[in-house]
Amino acid sequence: MPTLAAGAAWRKLRRLQQEILELVYPTRCVGCRSGGEIWCRACQARLVAVTTPVCLACRRELPARNHACPQSAARAWATARYRPPLDRALTQLKYRPDPRLIGPLASRLEQTYVHARVRASCAVAVPLGRNRLRQRGYNQAELLGRALAESLRLPFYPSAAFRIRETESQVGLDPKARWANVEGAFQADPSFVRGHVVLLIDDVHTTGSTLAACAAALKRAGAAGVVGLTVARA
Repeated sequence: MPTLAAGAAWRKLRRLQQEILELVYPTRCVGCRSGGEIWCRACQARLVAVTTPVCLACRRELPARNHACPQSAARAWATARYRPPLDRALTQLKYRPDPRLIGPLASRLEQTYVHARVRASCAVAVPLGRNRLRQRGYNQAELLGRALAESLRLPFYPSAAFRIRETESQVGLDPKARWANVEGAFQADPSFVRGHVVLLIDDVHTTGSTLAACAAALKRAGAAGVVGLTVARA
C-alpha cells in the first residue's frame, strides 16, 4: 500500500506538471479546441452516457434492473460511448499525455462507480507489455487508476497484474482476433488481490477481450470478484 508521504509527493508532482504545462501550452479543450479548459463543459455535455454493464463472459449488455449474469461474476461498466468528442480526449491521453486530462476523466469514472453501486476493496489498472511501456513511457490506465483510487480512498496496486507475454496492438484486429491475441497474456500476484473485490481500470472497452483476460488472471490469483471500469465503451 502506498505510504502517505508517497501520495503527497505524487500530488505535488502532478500540480507542478500542471503549472508548467499551463505556462508553455495555454489550456485548450481537447474536444473542440476552445480556450480555457482542457475538457470543456460543452464537450462533457455531449457525451452519451452508458447506464448498464457488460458481462465479460457472454459479452452482452446486462438488463438495467438485473446486473447479474449466470455465466460470470465479472462485469464491466463504462462512463460513456466511444464517439466524438470523447474519442479525441482518449487519443490525447494515449499518445500525447496531458496530466490536466486525468482529473476530469477520473471524475467521470468516480461518478460511474457511485452510480453502479460497486463496492471494490482495491483498484488495479490493466497493464501494458514491457515493450509498449518502454516505448510510450507510461500507462494511461495506470494514470487514471491512481487518480480514481485516490478519490475513492482505495488501495491501488500497480504491480498486481502484469503481462507474461507481449501481444499485438488490438487496433485493427477483428473481435475474434482480439480475444485470441490476449488469451493467457496476463498473470496476477495473489499477495495483492487474494480475497479482494478488484476494480479493474482501463481507458476503452471495445470487445471486452482485454478486460476479460485480465479479470480471469485476477480470479485465478484469488480475487473474490472483479468489476471492470472504463472511460469509454465502443
